[in-house]
Amino acid sequence: MNSQSRSPHRSQHERGTPNANNQVFFKPDLPEVDLLDSLAEKQADAMPGEAGRGGINSNQLRKYFGEIKDLYLQYQAKSAQQNPGEVYMKSIEPRFKMIRSKVSYGSRQGSQGKLSKEFARMISEGIARVRPKNHHDFELFVMHLEAVVGFMYGKGKISK
Repeated sequence: MNSQSRSPHRSQHERGTPNANNQVFFKPDLPEVDLLDSLAEKQADAMPGEAGRGGINSNQLRKYFGEIKDLYLQYQAKSAQQNPGEVYMKSIEPRFKMIRSKVSYGSRQGSQGKLSKEFARMISEGIARVRPKNHHDFELFVMHLEAVVGFMYGKGKISK
């Protein structure tokens, strides 16, 4: 998609700058060092509260992060034998993009173990920003999410 066809609302988020709620989102065009350090830390800082007080439950985190990480491990294993782009498009991308619907379901009002709206939005927006048929974006997103999770644990934003 070229930059002229993007909406102004989306391009603000794509710059990796805070939105009206001070939340920042994954941007695949940023240098890898920024994705894995400064942007990841900003995203962790934007997550709610402290562990036990609005923080994200470790079970919730494992459910979504674990599924993404499992897809990544499958991708790595298959990519050792086949073209990484083909592996991603044929067997990983559809299931990866489907995680957005699972996050939406898990963050709905009245859901048992409801996800925080900030965490759900971070995951959903991040997945949406992985460009179609782009296995490199997928790899960057997984590494970025891993860095965010590390910062969240370090800042005490994940409860047991």
